[in-house]
Amino acid sequence: MTPDNPDWWDPNSDQPYKLARHEKNRCSISHSVEYTKTVLTAAVAPLLWLAKRHNNYLKRESLNPIDFVGLGISADRADANELLELISELGVKHLLIRVPAWHADQLEPYLKFAENFRDRRILINILQSREDISNRHSWPIAIHKIIESFGSITNEFQLGNAINRSKWGCRHVQDYLNLLDMTIDLKKQFPKIILVGSSVIDFEPLATLRTLFNFHPYKLDVCSSLLYVNRRGAPSNRQFGIFNLENKIRLIASLISISNRCENRFWITETNWPLLGTKPFTPNSGHPRSTVNESNQAKYLTDYYKTAWRTGLIERVYWWQLKQAGYGLIDHRNNRSRKMPSFYALKKLLSSDSPLLQ
Repeated sequence: MTPDNPDWWDPNSDQPYKLARHEKNRCSISHSVEYTKTVLTAAVAPLLWLAKRHNNYLKRESLNPIDFVGLGISADRADANELLELISELGVKHLLIRVPAWHADQLEPYLKFAENFRDRRILINILQSREDISNRHSWPIAIHKIIESFGSITNEFQLGNAINRSKWGCRHVQDYLNLLDMTIDLKKQFPKIILVGSSVIDFEPLATLRTLFNFHPYKLDVCSSLLYVNRRGAPSNRQFGIFNLENKIRLIASLISISNRCENRFWITETNWPLLGTKPFTPNSGHPRSTVNESNQAKYLTDYYKTAWRTGLIERVYWWQLKQAGYGLIDHRNNRSRKMPSFYALKKLLSSDSPLLQ
């Protein structure tokens, strides 16, 4: 079991509780400055794209689905032996494990958990908190401890999570950029690490652009996106009348191609569809518009991976997460593990007759 989380953390849905309306002040001076910078960046972006449009776009190098399909796991849901058995059945190579910065002094349970998966490639997703924004000295100390502690297990670290949602700690993108600026010496201390960032959740290209093109000193190796499309239903459905999943991916890839803060690499590090009637394990469980039944979840999972694969622009897509009744692949309620249709859909993606290869 992992250490206890703060009182603002929802252990059922694995995320911070929603903030009250009065806690979301978007009219401050710092917000106004951030909005201005965003507008200016957006105005420059088309010119940069025109100047670089003949450059090579990022392209996925591997043609093997095992290098493409990733999966989030958590020690809070099951013991490592059970998860190892399930992961082996699925055939997943890439795993994502969350490590909160607020547990930087209590890393032993996370290390013991991750040790069980040394034969897989592990991405450590370092979660930020409001404390890291208000007390900026806490973030670089936590980051250093986590990277140093996990250095013998992995060299892949995502810096931050859902940075455009205030309940995760950042009031706006500038707060996240300030956190990234504190990581500029990491490459000197740990030359082989791969730093992953942007970490924008949902489709908010202006927020993504702000993390990719600016004049801050940090440098990222991979652009990550928590690219949910669940509120649109199927991945083929369009947002703003234009952006289905494929078009969203292509737009983000074009933004990466003009970045001066990130290499030409693109990972989707979180996606899923929440399930209807699974409260309290997903906040959206009572809203049919934002949730699906189990069979549709499995279908959309397959369609999502097929769409992302077809673009050729993404190296990896991680489903969050394996064992979670509200949006995962396995229903963990009633003290038993029930494999849902989405479990078998992901397994099919990694089989010899994978839909990705058809």
